[in-house]
Amino acid sequence: MMNISRYRQILIICLLSAVAFTACKPKQRIVYTTSPVEDKAYHELFSDIIASEFHYRTLSAKLNMGMNSGTKSYSSKANLRIIKDEALQISIQPLFGVEMFRLYINPDTLFLLDRMNKRYVLESFSTLKDLYPIGFDYYTMQSLFTNALFISGKERVDTGNYSDFNYNRASDQNYHITAKDTDSGIDYSFTVNGDDRITFTHLMQSEKKQYMQWEYHNFMALNNATFPHKMNMTLSSASRNTNAELLFSDVVTDTPLQLELNVPSNYTKISFDEILKMFSPKK
Repeated sequence: MMNISRYRQILIICLLSAVAFTACKPKQRIVYTTSPVEDKAYHELFSDIIASEFHYRTLSAKLNMGMNSGTKSYSSKANLRIIKDEALQISIQPLFGVEMFRLYINPDTLFLLDRMNKRYVLESFSTLKDLYPIGFDYYTMQSLFTNALFISGKERVDTGNYSDFNYNRASDQNYHITAKDTDSGIDYSFTVNGDDRITFTHLMQSEKKQYMQWEYHNFMALNNATFPHKMNMTLSSASRNTNAELLFSDVVTDTPLQLELNVPSNYTKISFDEILKMFSPKK
């Protein structure tokens, strides 16, 4: 039988080996743009932006989230999972990996689960668009979380869609492309740097005084492309203003994922507006 001293030696060796292995793991480095913008034909610029997108079939990542709205501030860990063009889920876990909230969306439906208060929201996107047009479209949300170009109301973007946009050269480092969705009245725009990466997305509905902006930072090499590991979001309306920061880690793609919409039988259904009131500043 192995004596205690020998056992301790082996245990120490294993621990030191694990520490050494961790310390030697290469760290991902931020990829900074050094390319000035070029004078390109519109269709060429549009094609280059699409070619530079981050490609995946499934995506999962850990998030550190910080949010503030008025006098209220929140921070939490979360998990993001996406099955491209099928479903997106964010599981918010403030303490010890215990899920407190879950956001699940697919092309037809938004589902928000509040485990703390045993209640949920279940709405179709067609209903939500009439009340909150900014960003409430599955393909728009999927694109925002994955740094991709989108066209309001369309499932995907291809090179033939370049004529849907207006273009200008904002500076020596950026292009600016804009479009308008005539059905909803939403103006949306993208700032694109010299490496054909989207660095800023802006949606605005002037009539209802609503807008959303999404910024991308800390691009790191992943799967022969780059993915932004920091995103900043601002959502504003006439009555509320919310800011959030998302820090990504452990980004993994193309592993099997299964996302399902499950409504607990003992939970109470509430409206989406009741959830929004949680983040409204006190009057």
